Amino acid sequence: MPASVLPTATPVPHHIQPLLPSEGLFRGETWVALGERLLARTVDFLPSLLAAILVLAFFLLASRLAARLLDRALRRPHVDAALGQILPPLLRYTVLALGLIMALSQAGFQVGSLLAGVGVAGLAMGLAAQDTLGNLIAGFSLLWDRPFRIGDRVTIAATYGQVTQIGLRSTRLRTLDQLDVILPNREVVNKVIVNHTLTPNLRLGVPFSVAYREDVARVRATLLAAVAGNPRLREDPPAEVVVTALGDSAVALELRVWLVDPMTERPTLFALLELIKSALESAGIEIPFPQRDLHLDAASRRLEVTVASVASSGPPDAG
Repeated sequence: MPASVLPTATPVPHHIQPLLPSEGLFRGETWVALGERLLARTVDFLPSLLAAILVLAFFLLASRLAARLLDRALRRPHVDAALGQILPPLLRYTVLALGLIMALSQAGFQVGSLLAGVGVAGLAMGLAAQDTLGNLIAGFSLLWDRPFRIGDRVTIAATYGQVTQIGLRSTRLRTLDQLDVILPNREVVNKVIVNHTLTPNLRLGVPFSVAYREDVARVRATLLAAVAGNPRLREDPPAEVVVTALGDSAVALELRVWLVDPMTERPTLFALLELIKSALESAGIEIPFPQRDLHLDAASRRLEVTVASVASSGPPDAG
C-alpha cells in the first residue's frame, strides 16, 4: 500500500486532556500531576455541589413546612381524618422528590436521561408488583367514594370492627376483642361493605322464639314494658315486637328497637338478649329448646333417635 494512503492517528483536541497519562505511571511526577488535576476538577465542581446541597436543604425544609401546614388544615372537624393520615406524607415525599431532581440538575447530572431510566425501572417494578399498585389504586378509590370514615363501625369480609386507619395500601379495623385486622384495599373494594354508623339512626333487631301455646300479644306487652325507658333506645320511633316466622315447633319473633348511639350496637344487642330471657322467664312464658328423645323397640332391640323442639316446662312425649 502506498505511504500516501496509510491511516494516520487522529489528533486529540488540545482542550480535551486525559485524566491518566499514557506513560510514566511509576514516576512521582505523574502522580503529582494527577493529584493537581483531581484537585482542579474538585475545585471546579465545588460551586455546583454547594448549590445542589443548598437546593436539597431548602426543599427538605419546605417539605416539612408544607406537610405541617397541610396537616394543620386537615385537622378541622368537617375534614375526614383519613385525609390527614395520607395527604401530608404524600405531599412531603412529592416535594422531596422535586428537590432531589433539581439538586441533581444543579450538580451537573443529565436529569432527562436519569428520569427516563427511572421511568423504565418504575414500569418494570410496576409490572412485578401489580398487587401493590392495585392496593394503591383501591386506596385512592376509598378516599374518593368514602364508604366509611375513621371511627365508623363496619362489617367487611365478615369482619366487624371500628375503622382505625385508612391507608393507601390497607385498611385497619379494630374488633370488639381489641384485635387489629389489616385488610388490603384491593380486597376491601371488592367486598360488600356494611357501615353500621354512617347514618345517625340505626334499627337493631333481636330475634327470639316462644312456644305455640303462648299468646303473642302477651309476649309483645311483656317485652315492650321491659325495654321502656332504656337510655340506649330511642322513644321515637317506638320499639316493636313482630312475628317473623312460624317454625316447626316455635313461633319466631323479633324485638326491633332504634338506638340512640349507633356505636353501641353490639353491647346493646348482648344486653337485650339477656333482658328478653329474663323478662320471658319472669312472666312465665315458655321458651322452646331442642330436645332429643330415645325410643327403644324391645322386640327388635332397635334404637331410634328423634330430635324435636319442645317447651322448657313441657315433658317429652311418651314413645
